[in-house]
Amino acid sequence: MAKPQSMHTLYGRGCSVCRHVDLGDIDAALVASVPIARLVQQFALSRDSLYRHLRWHLRPAIQATLTSTPSTRPLALVERLAEIADDARAARATAYASGNPALGARLGDAETRALEALAGRFKITHDDVAADRTKVARMARALDAALRASPDLARGVADALAAEGLGDMADDVRNAIPDSIPTLEA
Repeated sequence: MAKPQSMHTLYGRGCSVCRHVDLGDIDAALVASVPIARLVQQFALSRDSLYRHLRWHLRPAIQATLTSTPSTRPLALVERLAEIADDARAARATAYASGNPALGARLGDAETRALEALAGRFKITHDDVAADRTKVARMARALDAALRASPDLARGVADALAAEGLGDMADDVRNAIPDSIPTLEA
């Protein structure tokens, strides 16, 4: 079978679906797997033209979209879910502060659903989160002890934090650097 000459022609003829005034609705219906017989009646098109359009025009366009940037698609989803959770958290705090606990509760539910979707995407369980929090707390205590024992290390960490755009954390580390290292008395 020959390939179409362009998105709008097939065998030298124009694609009646691509030229149809309701092309967007037709494509959406095809993607949603609406029966072809229903589309024939709804849009006054032939079965053959719908099947040709589906095979030669719609499927390649969908495939190109799906394969165009495969590595960024999941990341975009994760970033959007995180934005939704952050927005819901901020709106929840505003709702409670303005004396609207019912809205605050609904926004808290939206935040929870977004966070659960993120957790599900990465297969994170509550046990994993608790274990990670414990590890992070222990690591923070060990890092704090090391930074207090070595002002040079603390300065290096502060500089690295600042380079990462974490100026507040860098300032906290710099402010915690002791002026002198305590000596151990025997």
